[in-house]
Amino acid sequence: MEDKKVIEIEITGIEEASIKAARLVELLKEAKSLANEIATIEYEIIDGVQV
Repeated sequence: MEDKKVIEIEITGIEEASIKAARLVELLKEAKSLANEIATIEYEIIDGVQV
């Protein structure tokens, strides 16, 4: 026979943490996009000056 117990818990700040996590995901996507753009830039060196 199982002895079951009911435990009530309250978690505070979960909604705020979820919002922050979603914002972090968006920032990481933007950072990845910018990194890809930078990686595809072609540089040319003219007279010892990188342009």
